[in-house]
Formats: sequence, structure tokens, C-alpha cells
Amino acid sequence: MEYSQMIDNLRNGKESGLIAVYNLYKRSLLYFSSQFVDRETSEEIVSDIFVKVWRLRKDFETEQKLKAFLYISTKNACFNHLRKPQTRWNMEDISSWNDILFEDAEVYTKIVQAELLEQIHREVAKLSPKQREVFNMTYLEDMTVEEIGKKLRISPTAVYVHRTRMIAFLRNSIKIKDALYILFFVLAF
Repeated sequence: MEYSQMIDNLRNGKESGLIAVYNLYKRSLLYFSSQFVDRETSEEIVSDIFVKVWRLRKDFETEQKLKAFLYISTKNACFNHLRKPQTRWNMEDISSWNDILFEDAEVYTKIVQAELLEQIHREVAKLSPKQREVFNMTYLEDMTVEEIGKKLRISPTAVYVHRTRMIAFLRNSIKIKDALYILFFVLAF
């Protein structure tokens, strides 16, 4: 479903619009919120955000408005949770969280990371099974070419070939404006 169709369906009260928005943003919002709160709280916050999206669905005229609402609401919900009296933190934790939470650049970086990881995850799912294995072993398991070759019972040259094709596919499949995201991801891991 195209993005404009998804927004129209959402605004017109069609559940298919909400489901499409949910499927598109759930994982990146969970990653984003988990930078601030624990996993269980993160899941609750993200669920609540989608309830709000449904309630306010007529307000989302563009992709930018929807995306801004999702990330700003998630960030605010995380901050509100951390401010609750029953959330116990020692003073060192609070000081370090304040440094992180209230710097817009840091929050923006976390949003970009969440979106990038979601986009890469969608594209990695399109790779061949062998390329997907090489990707996971390289970037998630931090294995060397030799270790990957031994585990998959292929030569190091074959690992390089799979890696090269995988990276070329990812570069071509992710929009050119997002090429910097790939570079950031590769350098970060």
C-alpha cells in the first residue's frame, strides 16, 4: 500500500490504514523507546501511541505530521514515565538521563537510528537466504570472514562475494538520500 493511500485509509477510519501504520512504525518506535525505558514499558507506551493515532486519525494529513506525532508522543511518554515517582532511579542515573533526554540532537539521532534499523530490516528480509546469513553473521554476530566461511562451509572469497552483493543490493534498494544511513550503520557496527 502506498503511503498516501495508507494515510487516506487511516483518516477515513479504515482499520487497514491503522494496521499499515502499525506495521510500518511499530518496530522503530519500540527500538526508539527502548533507548529510554525497559522493554515492557516500551511496549505499553507504543501500544498507547497507536490508540492515540486512531483517536486523532483525522489530524494526520501528511506523512510528516504522522511521523512527528509518533516520535514526539513516544519521546514524551518515555519522559513522563521516567518522571513518575514510582520509577526508582538513583541520583547518578537521573543525572545521566537528564543529559541524554533533553538534548534534541541526541533524541534526533535515536529517531534516525530507529528508522534506519527498520528500513534495513525490511531490505535485509529481501536478500537471498545465504546473503541474509552473511549479513546477520557479519553485523549482528560480529563474525570475521574466516569464521563465517567455516560456519557456512564456503570459502572466504565466497563470503566476500555474498557481502559485496548484499551491500550493493542494500545501496540500490534504499533510496539514495538514505545512503548516508547505510554508511552510518556500517560504521556504527
